[in-house]
Amino acid sequence: MRFTAYVSDASYGVCLRRVLTNAFSKRVITLKVRPREAGGHIGMHPYIACMLPQLSYVVAAQACYGSAKSGSFSKAAEELNYTTSAVSQLITALEEALEVTLFFRSRKGVTLTADGERMYPVIYNFVRQEDLIWQTAADIRGLLVGEIVIAAYPSLCVAWLTDIIRQFNRKYPNIRFQLDDSIRHYVLEALNSGRADIGFLSNQHDFSGEWVTIENNPIVAVVSHESKYAKLDAFPIEECGRADLIQSSYGKDRDLDTIYSKFNVTPNIVYTTRNSYTAAAMAEKNMGVLLVNEMSTRMWNFDLKILPLDPPQYISMGMAVSTLSTASPAVKTFVRFVRDYFT
Repeated sequence: MRFTAYVSDASYGVCLRRVLTNAFSKRVITLKVRPREAGGHIGMHPYIACMLPQLSYVVAAQACYGSAKSGSFSKAAEELNYTTSAVSQLITALEEALEVTLFFRSRKGVTLTADGERMYPVIYNFVRQEDLIWQTAADIRGLLVGEIVIAAYPSLCVAWLTDIIRQFNRKYPNIRFQLDDSIRHYVLEALNSGRADIGFLSNQHDFSGEWVTIENNPIVAVVSHESKYAKLDAFPIEECGRADLIQSSYGKDRDLDTIYSKFNVTPNIVYTTRNSYTAAAMAEKNMGVLLVNEMSTRMWNFDLKILPLDPPQYISMGMAVSTLSTASPAVKTFVRFVRDYFT
């Protein structure tokens, strides 16, 4: 069966053809350009005319998500296999329909407005649910497709995820991954907001989803070989109140705060950084003592002395999933794969 629809812009037509072709099971879709003043968007099959607004919103949401993620209409267009003009028009149409300006436009790219920031989680979840429909249908047909978004500590990306994803993709080549390596605050935020499907982090019992413990990793003190602490066999926790401390995560590390509270120590934090790599570079220059999980030290190539704490302290490292029962087939399969990987 062949359907004919008239559209007012050729680039929008390219986009619409792909949507309709998918929606109508690979039937042939003919799109003819007709200027808006001459009646663009009319003369189409009644069923398509009925479905077009809903289909347009799906594609517009995809365009909005891609643009926000990449900071560029052109990059979003490339990812969606549309033209830049089509993506721009889709987002403009969505803004007009919502009566909300979602993006600031400039020569350098696009950024979300304050209203766009509020809308983004809703749009993101809408796109993810649409993707879940196709993933579930593919799963029924015996296929496994889709995208998995993972938020994780950089140390866990290096120690675990690179090899896990490599092996998983050998078995399931049609699964795409988006890996966001960041500090704990942002990993937890991505999980709670639904922006990430899975998180790899430490367990501080501040997450309501499902948790899988993988390893109990020690907290260590990292010092320069020139430090007065370098001659010790272990770093006394009470010294955290006297030594110059360098702390990552902008000085707000839940893993370390738990230890400080447990031993009633007020840490003498002199320097704060976003990531532990920069903090380690400062420790190598003998600027202070860095407390960090042992797994982080595996990423570095610095000449440092690594000391256990006295008494020894450990944190639970593992995998967090918001709600496994409603997760996509791809996510469920990946979670099973990770469990088997560490068994």
